[in-house]
Amino acid sequence: MNKANPTGSYKALLQDIIEGVPIRIFWKDRDSRYLGCNTLFAKDAGLDHPRELAGKTDFDLGWKDQAELYRADDKLVMESEYPRLSYEEPSTTPDGKVIWLRTSKVPLRDASRRIIGILGIYENITEYKLAEFEQQRLTRALKLLSKCNTVLVHAENEEELLTKICHLTVEIGGYLMAWVGFAEDDATKSVQPVAQSGYEEGYLDNVNVTWANTELGQGPTGTSIRTGETIINQECQSNPRMEPWRKAAVKRGYQSSIALPLVVNKRALGAFTIYSSEPHAFIPEEVELLEELAGDLAYGIETLRMRIEHESARKEIEFLAHHDSLTGLPNRLLLRDRFDRAVALSHRERADVAVLFLDLDNFKQVNDSLGHGVGDQLLVRVVKRLHGCIRETDTISRQGGDEFVILLTNVLEPGVVEAIAQNIIEAFVEPFDINSHILNASFSIGISLFPGDSKEFDTLIKQADTALYQAKDAGRNTYRFFSEQMNIDAMNHMQLLGQLHNAISKKEFRLYYQPLTDSASGHIIGAEALIRWQHPTLGLISPDQFVPLAERSGLIIPIGEWVLNEACGQIQDWRKMCLLPPLVIAVNLSALQFKRGNIVETVTNTLKKTGLPAIQLELELTESILLHDMEVVMKTLHDLKELGIKLSIDDFGTGYSSLSYLKRLAVNKLKIDKSFVRDMVEDPEDAAIVKAIIQLGHTLQLTIIAEGVETEAQLSLLNDLGCDQIQGYLISRPLPAEEFITLCTR
Repeated sequence: MNKANPTGSYKALLQDIIEGVPIRIFWKDRDSRYLGCNTLFAKDAGLDHPRELAGKTDFDLGWKDQAELYRADDKLVMESEYPRLSYEEPSTTPDGKVIWLRTSKVPLRDASRRIIGILGIYENITEYKLAEFEQQRLTRALKLLSKCNTVLVHAENEEELLTKICHLTVEIGGYLMAWVGFAEDDATKSVQPVAQSGYEEGYLDNVNVTWANTELGQGPTGTSIRTGETIINQECQSNPRMEPWRKAAVKRGYQSSIALPLVVNKRALGAFTIYSSEPHAFIPEEVELLEELAGDLAYGIETLRMRIEHESARKEIEFLAHHDSLTGLPNRLLLRDRFDRAVALSHRERADVAVLFLDLDNFKQVNDSLGHGVGDQLLVRVVKRLHGCIRETDTISRQGGDEFVILLTNVLEPGVVEAIAQNIIEAFVEPFDINSHILNASFSIGISLFPGDSKEFDTLIKQADTALYQAKDAGRNTYRFFSEQMNIDAMNHMQLLGQLHNAISKKEFRLYYQPLTDSASGHIIGAEALIRWQHPTLGLISPDQFVPLAERSGLIIPIGEWVLNEACGQIQDWRKMCLLPPLVIAVNLSALQFKRGNIVETVTNTLKKTGLPAIQLELELTESILLHDMEVVMKTLHDLKELGIKLSIDDFGTGYSSLSYLKRLAVNKLKIDKSFVRDMVEDPEDAAIVKAIIQLGHTLQLTIIAEGVETEAQLSLLNDLGCDQIQGYLISRPLPAEEFITLCTR
């Protein structure tokens, strides 16, 4: 030591010590200006010698981007008078590289213990930090792999599985975006995104990736699918393969990516692509874990698809165990189950169950002459037509060959069964065109009823089969009930229906006229035309017996046209002969006429043919007409009114009319149903209903007619309530034309 200048000797010694310490040392004044440093620090600052640092601040050095942060640290240490030890922070080297430092700063004091600046040291821990980051990535990747495997084990749905894997990759893996794309076998070999999670902002909408060996197939995803290998893109900014997508990727912060093929049975069915917000984000150990994840995901997809195939096969086997393979109809085993359910329902609803055994007439000839292929096609077409004849709650079963069983549930009256059987007979009048072969098909049908005939399924089948042979013996293309009495009734109905076809041509129908009177004056102002059937052997048949048959068979349309022409013609004849004052003739219109007949054209032609003024014709509509296609109904009614005729709603109060309908309908009259009139004198509720209808009609400026008036008491009460017109046995029963004239001229 130099005794002459001990201070200089101490400074030299201190500098030697500072230089010998293998860490960076620096010290600053209170303004954060550097006072000195060791050579290691000077080198980090891009200087040749420590003395070049004197007087500079952090803003003058290569790490100026962090200068504000460093100055804040300095100030904190000086003001708090407490050291800040071993904290980690980033720094930028003069050549622009980011490194990591472990820094400590303590207050720098003078001899008087006053703080005159700070003393700091740091060491470069970049390698340690990078290793730590890599370990964190690996830890995240391992956690991601574990979570994804849990999802794979419990997955039930492919779409849900892929979406969850993408979500976990972003949430747990810390990546910016992940998506799964499947390779399409279309002309362009496109890649279709099927699942995605993370920051995407429409990227996949315009990604336009292909796995073909074209420009758009050279990116990571397309190449991975095409080659079946993992493709790593460490820098989106500089990778030439990313050219078509670079702008969109960089805009969304994608700095690097990895595409992992999803290989099933040695073929890549798609790729799992992941994007990171950092360049060079995918280290080998992490890539290995991600490849394991992609392999597990591909296995999961394959397993799910196999499970679906097995489930589909199981369902197919189960279906074939209970259904006919050709027609898809329930077989006898499933029919028995449906029967048990129908019986349980019948107990609750107090209804019957009907079994219809059907045999396709002459089907063997089709198979023998045209082959089983044509026969099978005919059976399929037959089943389709059969479905149109029954209700949704009923069941058709194929018993084998050309035999079928129909189960009718919730049968409230035998007439329903008979109507459906008749529908089936009539539905097969039209032939089938099979491969240019015109084939006629018809059914012989046997019917049994639960519980009337039996309560046992097998017994009911046998009974229906027995009835089926009765139908065959009767000439086929018909039906028979197992019950002898029902057989008699059914045969009578069928005979009646057959004779009904010829009743018009044989001029067996008659019109009767029931007068309609004005309540105030008692004068006859009109009549309702009512049809009767003068049968050559059975005598006069009530419309209650034959009109339902006409409705079901469609004969009501020509019969209705006959009634309209006959009634209008009769009134016009009376008018010409001046036998009666001008009367309004009311004619009933069925729902089937309204729906299937061209009623406007029919009425127009009738008025033209007979010459009857339109104002003398009134059509009575049932409320059921108003339930079908309201707009069509409204147009038809409007067109009828344009002709000048009157319209009335018959049996009002028994159907579904509402105020909203009445306001829109162009009707003139409401006809109170006789069921309300019959007991109105004794029953206050019926009287209240009648009163309400009259008040409602008058509010809507409609004329009110009461039908079924049979007593003076009823007439008196109706007059008191303000009813406009009266019809009923009190005035007169329906009369033939001659007797009606006599009544009117008395």
